[in-house]
Amino acid sequence: MAATIHLIRHGQAAFGAADYDELSSLGRQQSCLLGAALAPLWRDGDRVIVGGMRRHRQTAEECLTAMRSACAPQEGLARLSDPAQPSPSPACGRGVGVRAQEVAVEPRWNEFDHREIVARHRPEYVDHERLVADLSAAVDPRRAFQSLFAAAMTRWSSGDYDHDYNETWPAFRQRCREALQAAAEAAADSSNVWVFTSGGPIAAVVQGLLDAPDAQALRLSWSLVNASVTQLHVARGGLRLSTFNGHAHLQAREDLVTYR
Repeated sequence: MAATIHLIRHGQAAFGAADYDELSSLGRQQSCLLGAALAPLWRDGDRVIVGGMRRHRQTAEECLTAMRSACAPQEGLARLSDPAQPSPSPACGRGVGVRAQEVAVEPRWNEFDHREIVARHRPEYVDHERLVADLSAAVDPRRAFQSLFAAAMTRWSSGDYDHDYNETWPAFRQRCREALQAAAEAAADSSNVWVFTSGGPIAAVVQGLLDAPDAQALRLSWSLVNASVTQLHVARGGLRLSTFNGHAHLQAREDLVTYR
């Protein structure tokens, strides 16, 4: 049977906070629900790859705890998150984590630097507190941010201002594709590879698989739901997209479906 790579977008992060890189309480709940939905797919020997951001680690911990709480032994388990970070929610079961040797931390799955991208488009927003204040004053802060972010992303991906950025759009796409290739190699002796990452890398690798234009990658990114799963089959002919942005596990309640 062909192995499956599961690209999992992190749960809802702390939108509007000084530090975005932290799951909200809803984000933790989303991650637990995802883990419960995916639990029947877990197999011994599965590989886990976690991006280097806090929200990736927290999502992995909540999701994997929900997946494995009924079958994983307590002994010999290691936590993914920094010791100073909150423990998983009790809703995830018995607090079972994942064996440390099964986890690979891979920074190539990190999101692009959205603060830099916004600040290059609107230099006054180098001051993040000013951005937060301006968004808070808007009638619809999320819509205001989406409009700003879309324009900033278009500038970044245009190629006309590459000298402004520490990581260009082509460089970002290349590292995401390298990360995907490494995940495919890790799948050689596993049934599943579970990758905890962000919307940008997922959109970039799907764009590559579909040979879609850059503008389509941006649209793919904006459509990704928090704690959604995109599944790729590792076939003889290469990687094949099976499921994009799966989030049926969140549709029981409207408030569980979020994009930021």
